[in-house]
Amino acid sequence: MLSLFSASSAFAPGAPALAGSVRMASVSMGEKSASIPFLNKPPALDGSLPGDVGFDPLGFSTTITELGGDLNYVREAELMHGRQAMMATVGFLFPAYFGKLPGVAWVNDVSVNPLEAQYQLPPQIYAQVVGSIFIAEALRSRIIFGNLGNVPGEHPSPLNGGDVLDLGITKNMTPEQLHTMKTKEINNGRLAMIAITGMFFQLAYTGHIIGTPI
Repeated sequence: MLSLFSASSAFAPGAPALAGSVRMASVSMGEKSASIPFLNKPPALDGSLPGDVGFDPLGFSTTITELGGDLNYVREAELMHGRQAMMATVGFLFPAYFGKLPGVAWVNDVSVNPLEAQYQLPPQIYAQVVGSIFIAEALRSRIIFGNLGNVPGEHPSPLNGGDVLDLGITKNMTPEQLHTMKTKEINNGRLAMIAITGMFFQLAYTGHIIGTPI
């Protein structure tokens, strides 16, 4: 739903822009969404971005583009939440199945239940988390807003301009292979966001996850 994104001409002056909007709307009226076949495909979802299957039943993409908004930051937010959710699903289960970190004294007083543990962490940990989030978000905002040509989710390493951690995973990929990998990432991120939400409510109401008491 958040993987959309073309610049809007809604506020551009003159008849050509209006005619372009009318043409785009007329095309959309005749084309159905791949994800919801009984609904029309939203005009802003042209399928160019990985994971774009025309899913926007509430019309967020249309509203944002008509208001002249840049949807790149919205896609950036979706990618970041998806990546965080993938890590969160692992962190939610890891302590219960594998135990706490060895050799760290303060973890003995922290529950393996993540809903309880978040209130038992030392103040120093909270400070590190808040500080890290602030720095990461500031750098990410600078990347997205500082250069309109930047691709959402692609944050080159400051060491050599390569991809994350300088592993060079995507360096030799063709555009088609890269598109496929990005589609897999966004799909797994969306799945993880649904999963971590379900795990949260299951643990909150039943006290266990996947049959394992926590």
